[in-house]
Amino acid sequence: MASPRGITLYHSPASRAFTAYWMLEEVGVPFDVKTVDIRKGEQKAPEYLKLNPAGKVPTLRDGEVVVSENPAIAIYLADRYSYGRLAPKIEDPERGEYLKWMVYATAVVDPVAFLHSKEIDVSGFSAGFGTFDDMVEVLSALLMERKHLLGDRFTAADVVLGATVSVLLHRQVLPEVAALVDYNGRLTARPAYQRAADATWPSSLMHPA
Repeated sequence: MASPRGITLYHSPASRAFTAYWMLEEVGVPFDVKTVDIRKGEQKAPEYLKLNPAGKVPTLRDGEVVVSENPAIAIYLADRYSYGRLAPKIEDPERGEYLKWMVYATAVVDPVAFLHSKEIDVSGFSAGFGTFDDMVEVLSALLMERKHLLGDRFTAADVVLGATVSVLLHRQVLPEVAALVDYNGRLTARPAYQRAADATWPSSLMHPA
């Protein structure tokens, strides 16, 4: 494992920054947290925009390296600090599927679930991410046969996609299909998940688990 260079997570309560926080807890390296409260508009402060011009959380700084977007943060952390454990190695045949689910979380699950929550369902031919029902079927069929996305092996892909599944189940956007509920139960039982949830959803806010 590479030695930490001084990691800071720019994080906001009750936000998608939970995913990056959970990832850091799974990796097990020391890190500092700086709160950027999106409810107060702090993500648009000039100093923060220098780190993340999109004005969103999370952002991760590791020495001189700055990374934003949850999948990118997870891939970076897993490759640098947990290569071969949370990240399949380049020569590992499972590396391709691992990357697929990393991308699937934000390229398919997030947009199609958001539209569905607004009662907007588009055809699979008119949107690259396909239909809501297809997405649910893909995940349900996979997780009916597997403990995690790659089988018995827990990886950073489970953090990225699993965090999304967890929040969508809590918000009742995803149907309570047994395979998804059971998968979520396995994830929420992880100590790293629980520490990240406690840090992201304090008692005064809604908890996704």
